[in-house]
Parts: sequence; C-alpha cells; structure tokens
Amino acid sequence: MTLDDEKDLALSPKAARAVELARLSLGMMSPQQRVQGLLRLTERTARRPGFRLSPLRVGALALAVAAAVLLGVNGWQRGTRSDRPSYELSYEVEGGAVQQDGSVQADTSSRPKVRFSDGTEVQLAEMARAHIVSVNEQGARVALDRGEVHARVVHRSEAQWLFDAGPFLVTVTGTAFALSWAPEDERLDLRLESGAVVVSGPLSGEPIAVRAGQWLTLRQRTGEVLLRDLDLQQGAAASPAPAPSSSDHAEEPSAAPVPDPPGAPAAAPAAAPAAEPRRDWAGKLAAGKLDVIVDEAQRRGLDASFAESSNEELSALADAARYTRRNDIARRALLAQRRRFPATQRGKEAAFLLGRLAETQEGGAAALAWFETYLKEAPQGAYASEALGRKMVIVQRLHGDAQAETVARAYLRRFPGGTYTQAARALARTP
Repeated sequence: MTLDDEKDLALSPKAARAVELARLSLGMMSPQQRVQGLLRLTERTARRPGFRLSPLRVGALALAVAAAVLLGVNGWQRGTRSDRPSYELSYEVEGGAVQQDGSVQADTSSRPKVRFSDGTEVQLAEMARAHIVSVNEQGARVALDRGEVHARVVHRSEAQWLFDAGPFLVTVTGTAFALSWAPEDERLDLRLESGAVVVSGPLSGEPIAVRAGQWLTLRQRTGEVLLRDLDLQQGAAASPAPAPSSSDHAEEPSAAPVPDPPGAPAAAPAAAPAAEPRRDWAGKLAAGKLDVIVDEAQRRGLDASFAESSNEELSALADAARYTRRNDIARRALLAQRRRFPATQRGKEAAFLLGRLAETQEGGAAALAWFETYLKEAPQGAYASEALGRKMVIVQRLHGDAQAETVARAYLRRFPGGTYTQAARALARTP
C-alpha cells in the first residue's frame, strides 16, 4: 500500500499529510505498523462530526490489514530460518571508499576492507583494485581487476560467492583464501587456507577443485596449471634438501666373503626385499610433475596401478592424465576409484569428472548419467552447481527446451548466482 493509495482510499488530505510527516520522522515502518497507524488515525477522524467512512475505504483498509498480516507471517517465517537471511546483504568499505566507477582501490598507504552484513570480509592488498559486481541474499560477486585480496567468506547454507580474476571464475561457499591476478602476466594465484573452492576457466576442460592447504597457479599465456601443497611448498622454501655429494654415490670395495667355520649353524635366510618405496604422486602433482606420474604408472603397469594404488594416488593419477590430455588413462583411473572407493569424497567426485570426460568422448547421454549420479551422491558437493548446470545444457540439447526448463528452475532455486544463471533464466523465462 503506497502513500498515494492511502490518500485516495482512506484519508483526507490533512490526514495523509500527517502520515507522510510521521513517516519522515520515524523512518522506515513495517506494513503492520503503517496499517495500525492508519486504523488509529481513521478511528479518531471518524469520531469527528460529519465524517463518514465509505465502504470503499473500509474495504481498502481491510485489504491492507490482511496484506500486512500475510507479510508479517512470511517475514517471521523467513526470520526464524537460521540458515538463510530474509534480506539482501549489504556492505561497507572500511579504510577506503567506492569510486565513481564502482571500484575499490588500495594504494601504498591504505588497504581497504569490504565488510558484508553476514560477516564476510574482503581485504585488498597494496595497490589492488576490485569491483563489487552484484550482491544478493546468497552472497556477492567480486571482480578482481589486479593485485591481491584476502577473503574470509562465512559459510551459510545455500551461500554463493563468486570471484572473477581475468578469464577465471572462483566459486566459493565458505572458506578463507588469498587470490591474486596479474593481468600483465595473465597469472592467477590462489592460496586456500580453509574450505574448498572450484576454479573454472579456459585452461582446463573441467573446473579445478582446490582444497584447504593447496596453492593453485594458472598461467593463461603458457597454459600452465600448477596445483601444489602449501605446506610442502613452504617447507621446501624454508629448508631445501642438501644436494648429495659425489662421495654419497661412490661405491666402496666389497670385502671378500669369509667362509663359515666348521660346525657353525646354518645362516639365517636372507631378509625379504624392502617394500616398494612410496610413489608420492600427490606430492608430484603438487609440484607440477604431471608427466612423471603418468610415466611411473605406465612403467609399473596400468592394470597394477589401477588395482593397487591408494585412493589419493588414483586421484593424482587421474588429475595428471586429465591435465596432460591422456583421457583414456584418466577415465580408467576414475573408474577404478569408483569401484574401489565408492563411498569416499574422492570416489563421489570421480562421477562428476567422468561426466566431463564423457562429454568429449562418449556424448551427452553418457555424461548426463554421470552428472545425475554425482548430484544424487553429493547434492552439496563442490561440483554440484557445475553438475546441475551441465545437466541443464545436455537435457536441452537432447530433449528440448520443455524438459530443460524443469532443470533450469531447479538450478535457479539452488544456485541463483551460479555461472549458469543467465542460461537458466532464459529457459525458465524469468527476468
């Protein structure tokens, strides 16, 4: 009910002016407060001689009361849900200001911090520049133009935070990380302190999942993808292993064997050969030694590698094979992971990665089945938004817009700020 409605339907000009002055003095009023005030004002005015409240005005006020009650009930229901705010997020810039072009910039003397109303903070490092692209109930979209930001995103159910850096998109739910983008070098660095994020972009056919304690570097110009362990990287920098000296490898002359004395007991059987040394494929993957991992698996024998490697080793082998475009090896490693470790997080994520491989190798129908499997097993997983978006695209291609519309509406409900939002809105015919 607007101020014009109040003037036309229920109040005299003087009374409407009084309501306007009260609104200006008291600030924002809820629908209940406004209608209650109108009723009291009308009741007092009705006592005056010659005043008559028309049936039209009575009906209008009754309708306003009903609307206010409905709004109040809905607002109360949303307010009692602890996992989702009933209002759009707001933010303020501490130690700086939003420029006329909508950017927030840091210089040598100031490092602005953007504080959001849900507790999320984005701190700009020296000389960094960023834009707040959009804000809604689920989160915000931040574009990093240059430099580095440090973000602490508060985890909430259905939260959706997006960070753009050049051609790359970082999808976040709740985590802490440092993100930098150097446009002159076309280099992205992401150091993840806690939580998990997914990075999409032109260098890989599928999103790259980054877990807590990992450091991802992407160089668009050279096509380099480097994912390594933060602890290993820092430890290597702090205490590099000494280079072996030539004396370490010099062979010592062996002594001539001494025969056993007569009557001596038989010698004990030779000790069993030492266990096979740990391959540390995860460490090699973190160091970017992708070809080394695949070559070691082939020398050992791919069947033996798939049957005997640990869950972590299979993940590293599959990633190394995907990043070096040896998709058949990647597929077999992921299938082995699904077969041997189906209930683990990596086993479930293998379904999504198989779907991405199937899109290029086997066609849409096979990929659709894998995406549906992943969404069933890990509905809140790191790849859920991407899997549902890819499902929508494939359903549209195979079965048309009518069936894809159902998937699109499901996507908008779950991921209203996701990377497939625009396509989903077009299919769902929503603004």
